[in-house]
Amino acid sequence: MRRLFILSVDSLFYDDMDWLRECPYLYEILQRGSQVKRVRSVYPAMTYAAHATMLTGCYPDVHGIYHNEKVQVDNPHPQWHWRREELKVPTLIDAAAPLGYRFCVVNWPVTGADPNIAYNIPEIWSDDPAGDSRPRFLTVCSPGMEKLYDKYRYLLRWKYQPELDEFGVQCLQEVIEAHRPEVVMLHLSYLDHARHGHGGFSPEAKAALLSCDERFGRIVRQLKRLGLYEETDFAVVGDHGHLPVKQVFHPNVILRERGLIELAEDGSVKSWKAYCHSAGLSCHVVLHDPADEKVRSQVLEILNELAADEKYGCEQILDKKTLREKWHLDGPFEYAVEGRPGTSFGNKCEGEPIQPTDNSDYKLSVSAHGHLPVKGPQPTFYMAGPHICPGLVLEEGHLIDEAPTWAALLGAAMPQAQGRALTELIRQ
Repeated sequence: MRRLFILSVDSLFYDDMDWLRECPYLYEILQRGSQVKRVRSVYPAMTYAAHATMLTGCYPDVHGIYHNEKVQVDNPHPQWHWRREELKVPTLIDAAAPLGYRFCVVNWPVTGADPNIAYNIPEIWSDDPAGDSRPRFLTVCSPGMEKLYDKYRYLLRWKYQPELDEFGVQCLQEVIEAHRPEVVMLHLSYLDHARHGHGGFSPEAKAALLSCDERFGRIVRQLKRLGLYEETDFAVVGDHGHLPVKQVFHPNVILRERGLIELAEDGSVKSWKAYCHSAGLSCHVVLHDPADEKVRSQVLEILNELAADEKYGCEQILDKKTLREKWHLDGPFEYAVEGRPGTSFGNKCEGEPIQPTDNSDYKLSVSAHGHLPVKGPQPTFYMAGPHICPGLVLEEGHLIDEAPTWAALLGAAMPQAQGRALTELIRQ
């Protein structure tokens, strides 16, 4: 039985190598292991779609997670894709748990209520920042983890960072101490939050990465004390890139002006024929009735107008066929609009269509993602441990390759995965 520790540092780039040299624990793994320098993410380059791919080895059109949030036009706080049952294909956990591996999964997206996770502390929160997240957490955690939630909930401040990371690490250390699970999957997102709020390569982003290293270092020291460190294979991964934002375009304002969205007196959506759901640097265009060719024609005409006028920041319009065949994306939408450099998308239906950035939401901030994965900084991926070949460097890879690689390391099979196991990294 092997040991594997997978650490996802949200929005870790290959471009962060200089910063990583100042991170003693993360850099130590890089120095003694092997690396895939640049990893092609998925479209849209968003956390939940990417982490679902890391779990399954499949693209979003196959695993079913197309965005962080669900498309819920009438909900001002759309729910996120929190639960395992939303995935349409088997996962790394499904492949390895039957072999006897006990998984501890902490703050990893789309794992809620997974029956194959022995110690599950999933990422989830209430709809309202002032609300109580505990009732919702109890519906998705594994038995016994509610005790850890109650012990460390004082650390939480809704979904804000770095409190969420600290909560997860404190819970994880308790599980490691008491149970020594063979496989750990930990997701830390403070770096991503700092990049959203302050910029991709800001001093605050660097400080957040150093903070991630400090938290990881506490776990490393614990594993060494328990005699588990030397027998553990480590994987450190990023999930998506980031790009700077200068303006936010709200296409629903245009749709409302053209009669495709009707608002109630309180400003909520009363009725709609078309709606644009922001994915940060892109947006998804939903039709209430996809069979209504008159509305479809009107919407497509509007989208083409917007793309033709550079001030709106719409780079290209992608139809459903192109999304499936070229970008492996499918969902409850008919089109995607990819933004030009410097433009992100918002969901507002009133006000000026072009507005300044707004750090009240990650999709509207001074740095964002959700773009085509060929753009900007690329995630990185490296591994080290007793079963990993040292010193190998691959120039590029794909996010779909990670799950089958981890499965191969554990002796499990993932025949449904669209990626390949990077067996050249594994000692034979």
